[in-house]
Amino acid sequence: MSLFAPPAAFAPPKIDWRLLLPVLVCAAAATGVVASRANEALFLAANAMAATLLPDTAWAGITNLGSALGALCLLAPTLARWPRCAASALLATPFASLFIHVIKYLANVPRPAAGLAGESIHIIGDTLRFYAFPSGHSMTAFVLAGVLVLCAKRSWSWAWLALPVAALVAFSRLAVGAHWPLDLLVGAAGGWATAAIGCAWAERWRFWENVRGQRVLTAIIGVGALVFCFEDLKNPDGYWMQYTLCAIGIAGALYAGWRPAAARAAA
Repeated sequence: MSLFAPPAAFAPPKIDWRLLLPVLVCAAAATGVVASRANEALFLAANAMAATLLPDTAWAGITNLGSALGALCLLAPTLARWPRCAASALLATPFASLFIHVIKYLANVPRPAAGLAGESIHIIGDTLRFYAFPSGHSMTAFVLAGVLVLCAKRSWSWAWLALPVAALVAFSRLAVGAHWPLDLLVGAAGGWATAAIGCAWAERWRFWENVRGQRVLTAIIGVGALVFCFEDLKNPDGYWMQYTLCAIGIAGALYAGWRPAAARAAA
């Protein structure tokens, strides 16, 4: 199959609808937060609690897992055996980007640092004040978790690992003082939903099964990892995670480029 071959004729994507449970859970929780008007109180409690649980360097590193290029680096180890995961994430990206940026600029919700007294918030990294809703880091974390779970043959085995890590990344946005709880819930729901879209497209457009397609995926992730080495995340406490992710991304891309999954399967 050519890399640029059109998608197969339309057929309803095979999605296990039970795997959309995280969207329903997030939607129910968001409804509860809005109805109870507890957004501010929950943020203050979570932000204060996080400061007692882990040091700033730990939260800064965890939150960097939700950066777009950082998540791309985490996909690199899947290239050599499960290229569908990387393909699904990349196909989900346009939908995720549209979702996050349109809502951010239409809603223009102030961040906690813009609405609360400075002494009441523990902030790690840059002080952000605008475009809080929804959380891009939470969305990225749940896109990554979603493609791992929805593309895996033993999906619920992956869920036990992927979902808690994604939830921890989302919670880190409260810990660093950048987002309200409602931002995390909507971002997580949007991330999981767009992951499902990306996986459905990857199922129909199977360019990732051939060597050429896998080399393109490898090149995209390898370049993203290199760019991430020089990205200024304005969070010095999290540099250790940024460079760890860069190393994972570059190593994974180099190995996949040396031994593409399709070439090994044909050997």
